Amino acid sequence: MKEFDCPNHGAQRVAIACTAVKATLVHGESPGFHWFEDDREIPCALCDDCRQATEDDTQRPHALEVMCGACFESIWNMNDQPPRIS
Repeated sequence: MKEFDCPNHGAQRVAIACTAVKATLVHGESPGFHWFEDDREIPCALCDDCRQATEDDTQRPHALEVMCGACFESIWNMNDQPPRIS
C-alpha cells in the first residue's frame, strides 16, 4: 500500500476523503463521515452531501483528495467511530 508523507505524522498509509471531510481537521465541524474501503483496500470517506450525490448518481459537490491515514483516523474518532458502509 502506498504511503503519504504527512507533516504531522510522517510516513503513513494513504487514505482518501472529500475536501469537506478533510476540512474537519481545520474547522473542527463535521459535515458527516461515511467511510468505506475501495477495491485497493484504501479507506475513503465522504461527507453527507457527497454520499447523497453518490446515491443519487449525480456529481459529488466536493473533490476527493489523498490524505494521511492517521489524520483520517482522527476525523473518524471525531465522528464517534461510525461503522464502515458497504
